[in-house]
Amino acid sequence: MNKKVFRAANIQEALANIKDEMGPDAMILSTRKIPKSPRDPYGRAMFEVEAGVKAVESSDPAREDVNLGALKSDIAEIRDMIAIAGFGSGMQSILCKHFESVGILSSLLRCGVSERLAASLIEAAAEAMPMESDPEQRVRRLKKHVMQLCLSRLKIKDYFERSNSSGVPHVAAFVGPTGVGKTTTIAKLAAFLTFNRKMKVGLISIDNYRIGAFEQLKAYAGIMGLVCVPAFTGEDLACALDRMRSMDMVLIDTAGHSHYDKEKIDEILGLIKNDFKISVHLTLSVTAELINMREAAAAFSVFNPDTYVFTKIDETKRCGKILDQVSEFDIPVSLVTNGQKVPEDLIVPDRQQLLKLILGKGPKGD
Repeated sequence: MNKKVFRAANIQEALANIKDEMGPDAMILSTRKIPKSPRDPYGRAMFEVEAGVKAVESSDPAREDVNLGALKSDIAEIRDMIAIAGFGSGMQSILCKHFESVGILSSLLRCGVSERLAASLIEAAAEAMPMESDPEQRVRRLKKHVMQLCLSRLKIKDYFERSNSSGVPHVAAFVGPTGVGKTTTIAKLAAFLTFNRKMKVGLISIDNYRIGAFEQLKAYAGIMGLVCVPAFTGEDLACALDRMRSMDMVLIDTAGHSHYDKEKIDEILGLIKNDFKISVHLTLSVTAELINMREAAAAFSVFNPDTYVFTKIDETKRCGKILDQVSEFDIPVSLVTNGQKVPEDLIVPDRQQLLKLILGKGPKGD
């Protein structure tokens, strides 16, 4: 095999040089980072890539199988490098220090974890690891440490398992921006509690902005044989809650508003926080951009939400935003929805299940 070592400032440049000089059939034999010399203050870290082109010879099936396995590994590594190439310079810095993290880093970025969080997870995991000379063993340990760090950031709380043993129902209101799926989520939860947990459930709608909002919730309630009433004032809500005092759980559907509309948010706040003991569940769609999810969480923080409810995880492959969201706002997750079917597409996750969903390895993401 004809071999040659290429040096470049980054992996992408090295790969381009290899392709230009040795052609598309070149194989990556090894890669390593060369740290900046402490004696050269103007120097910089480099990447060294050894590549080779196989000489033409008679075929050997056994050797071809070995080469095919190596080629697949090389292709996977190049794919990971390309995935990282489109991100900021901070990613290149992480690779210079922890080149073995390329596969883990690209996986986090592809599933939607922010550059900042992905980099901090890699750094923290690498610092917590003992020195390991075997590269493959180090990669396995690094991945295990990163997964442990991810799990440690996830908090779960099942708020919907209480019975009416105290004589007072648990009342839960769902708040969040327009279009995140609050009404459908409430219908799914109502069905789950009624048929799976054998609880008595009542529904209240305080959404007097969206046309047909109450009718939609009432239609779901009619199918399930549940009581559903509107309440658009404090007096209405007090009467509705009194009417449902024999229930185990009362679910309240609120109007969705832009997180920039402080007046409307304060209006809902004044209604459900008016001497009523109501838990609040911030409902966010994972299809939204991370910046919009952050801004929504900040705007609705006036409710002091008890849990997150994340919806529409079946509509995106970038559920890593959940990890960013729970890392930035220390609120546990109670529910996740992954489709339009009522009641099937509702998940009450544990931490391991939620992490699999975030990484795209859970239901409908296998």
